[in-house]
Amino acid sequence: MNLFIKIFIITLVFSILVSAQDCKANISIQTDIDNAKIYVNDKYESEGKEFKLQLKPGIYKISISEDFKKWNARRIDDTLKVNDCSNKTINYILPNTLLLDSNPQNVYVIKEDSLIGFTPLLLEEGYNSLLLQKPGYADKVLSQHDIASGVKPELQFIGQVKGESFYESTIFKVLVGTAIALGATTAYYKLEADKKFDEYQQTGNPAALEDTDKYDTISAVTFVGLQISFGLILFLFLTD
Repeated sequence: MNLFIKIFIITLVFSILVSAQDCKANISIQTDIDNAKIYVNDKYESEGKEFKLQLKPGIYKISISEDFKKWNARRIDDTLKVNDCSNKTINYILPNTLLLDSNPQNVYVIKEDSLIGFTPLLLEEGYNSLLLQKPGYADKVLSQHDIASGVKPELQFIGQVKGESFYESTIFKVLVGTAIALGATTAYYKLEADKKFDEYQQTGNPAALEDTDKYDTISAVTFVGLQISFGLILFLFLTD
């Protein structure tokens, strides 16, 4: 009899353990989005506002998102730990996102002394104010209401206005024109010098040799002028 009781108890305990391992918890998930999509461990489950899941004890990755086609679609990722087969209800409120743009763009966006990005920037609600900063412009403080209004904030320029660009200046145009003219002149007289030297080699005419020296001299002078023009262009470009 005692043996029978022991076997019965062992069998009962084993059955309870097996049943506990096979049981599933009823998880009810509610969101503030009408047509949200839910993914469990990156696997699509269903769509709606309320979700009923049956999960075995374990750890699960839960992702809930709006339609990805919406430009400011909201999304939340969470880790759900199911310890036993008890029922559980979870409410998720997905944060709204706001687009922060500015004029000019590429402005530092600072929240509580921390840089969080550059404009244009998508932001989640949950802040009192933001600081916009950009070198050469006055700082600007924005509230969440300012951003939600959709008005693009403008930063006041306080830097120095740069003068005429070197590329737009008259001296640049003159130097480029001079360099082209000197380059063409250098090439022309160098070719003429080569022709006269060939003539001298064929005829031995001293006049041809004199012309060769003259054209070489002109070509050398114009080449020096060409180098000076390029040097000035490079210098003014680096100092602009």
